[in-house]
Amino acid sequence: MDGLVLGDKKSMPPKNQFRLSKRFYLISILLLITIITGLATGFPLFFRLTYILCVAIILTFVWNLISVKQLSIKVDRRTERVHVGDPLVERITAINDGFIPKPSLIVEDIADIPGYSSAHAIDISSKSFRSWRTTTPARKRGIYKIGPIKVSSSDTLGLYQRDIFQGNTSQITVYPRLHTISGFDITTDTLYSEGNTTKRAHILTPHASSIRDYEYGDSISRVHWKSSAKHGKLMSREFDIGRSNDIWTVVDLDTSHQYGSLDNGTDEIAVSITASISQKYSSLGRSIGVIGYGNTKLFIEPSTGQSHFENILENLAAIRAEGNTPLFDVLAKEDNLWASQSTLILITSSTALAWISALEHIRMKHINIIVILLNANSYTNEDTELTNAKKLFSLGIKTYVVDKESSVEAALSKPYIDASATLINKELKEPTA
Repeated sequence: MDGLVLGDKKSMPPKNQFRLSKRFYLISILLLITIITGLATGFPLFFRLTYILCVAIILTFVWNLISVKQLSIKVDRRTERVHVGDPLVERITAINDGFIPKPSLIVEDIADIPGYSSAHAIDISSKSFRSWRTTTPARKRGIYKIGPIKVSSSDTLGLYQRDIFQGNTSQITVYPRLHTISGFDITTDTLYSEGNTTKRAHILTPHASSIRDYEYGDSISRVHWKSSAKHGKLMSREFDIGRSNDIWTVVDLDTSHQYGSLDNGTDEIAVSITASISQKYSSLGRSIGVIGYGNTKLFIEPSTGQSHFENILENLAAIRAEGNTPLFDVLAKEDNLWASQSTLILITSSTALAWISALEHIRMKHINIIVILLNANSYTNEDTELTNAKKLFSLGIKTYVVDKESSVEAALSKPYIDASATLINKELKEPTA
């Protein structure tokens, strides 16, 4: 799959890790001072204290060693593929097969999933078990590693720390969140058709919609010879241009203007909108492609079908917003892709104005352009005007604005309107008294 990059493989940690705490070194220094003082003064008290410290160090070491013996961990990971916002569910069972209780154990499923935590403190009596379920929402798309299970044990004095690892490493894919954007519409005056509504085209497309009588000026390539033979006269094919229009979605993954974090970050919202648009128009049988310049170049040619949509999801899950290619350069590099009568949907949080000039050039090719702006001001708490949105509105480019706290479904159901410009136009049109 184009653009699909798996996460870096992690080496499996050792099954048993042992380390000394800072308290152990403090006790060791105290023991050394006690021995030196006892030898220097000859007081029996210091020798007794030395014996006590030595016994404590030895006993706590033995206790720490046997505290993780005859302990087994079972894990049932119930999710391998989820969307952002869906829960990651797993059940962990700790079994003590020995007669010695296991107090103060911390059990954690190691994972590199952002925002994920499954640490759980437990006590297990002899010959018993503890079982619990963890549910953590996925907050960032990606392909992650989860496992093995780490069990941490410490002694009563906190001198030693022992970690054991059980189980294998699994892979979890977190897809972008999918929104129901029924109110989002790509129809503009430059489109011949959208959805099930069609108009007749004077150019040839791959989809013939009907047969009509031959008219003067029709090219020979339009003639439907089988129908002509059947009716005894020349018949021409009508073509539906709406169904043959490609939809290109360009998601801006330049790291220089990304705001927020996890599922509330502009990169996450931009990718989720891209996935939602792909889902909507793939289900309508429209041919849709995706472009994004992130940590790697994402390029998916327009196509249709469920498998194509799943390919888009896989690639969007893997790509990260770590690109360094400005949006203006992206549009310039891919300019040859925008064919006449196609639709270009641009999703960005950039506050620059340079890329708008590139859109003006693209419009000259009779391309339907729609821009979805993620309002950077709502993330930086700056009380400034939406300069980009106003500029796009003045050019007649349909624009949607998504704020930090707004619902994506609601934001994409109503295009942006420059209220000040609308008011001025209204005043100019009203006759003076």
